Amino acid sequence: MKPSIFSIPITLAALIALPATASAGSNCKSIWNKATGKIEKVAGPVAKLVCAGIAVETPATARQCLDLVEKTSKEVDKIVKSWNEDGDSWNIGPRPLPHDRYQTGAVSTERQFVGQPVLGDTYSLTIERTGGKAKKGLVVKVCMVDENGYDVKYKSFTLSKDGPRKKTVTFRGVAGTYPLIHLNNQRWGTNAHKYTIKGGESGEAPNVAKAREILAATRSVTTKTRK
Repeated sequence: MKPSIFSIPITLAALIALPATASAGSNCKSIWNKATGKIEKVAGPVAKLVCAGIAVETPATARQCLDLVEKTSKEVDKIVKSWNEDGDSWNIGPRPLPHDRYQTGAVSTERQFVGQPVLGDTYSLTIERTGGKAKKGLVVKVCMVDENGYDVKYKSFTLSKDGPRKKTVTFRGVAGTYPLIHLNNQRWGTNAHKYTIKGGESGEAPNVAKAREILAATRSVTTKTRK
């Protein structure tokens, strides 16, 4: 059974604690410091969806991995509910950014988002400046961070009323990361940028994909042997 929401490979040590202070390597460290408490609530069950701690090398470990995924995938609805239980905003500051759901708003100062942990190899984020009276640019920082808050990938760009107004950034090789997004109005005040933003992933956790390949190859060999 293939999980349909999200998952993240993390170390066993990270299952015990995610250090809020280990953010020196992130360009979005202020978001990480505010979000670690929320992330801790989903890190454990999500880790099971990608067979964290299992060295998938043999048919036995491949079966162990997929059995764990199938069992844990039943908890996905609970994980998503936990991620979004505070509605459109978290008391700690950053807003949750679910996969493949547009969020809209206006920012006159700054705004922060934390995306769901990435299951697949690829994550794409699209943001568009749809209007507003702000005259200066809207600076966008996107950090794909690991379980300790360190950048794995990072991109920064600026949108404005004179263009460009829309940007899509795609990150590859980011399975197991958290997307952190920071929007900053270059001139704080009453004039705001209106925007829409959406993020999404593609693919499957590498460990899970490898497990499927191993078992498929094993079944093929067994079938040929019986003939």
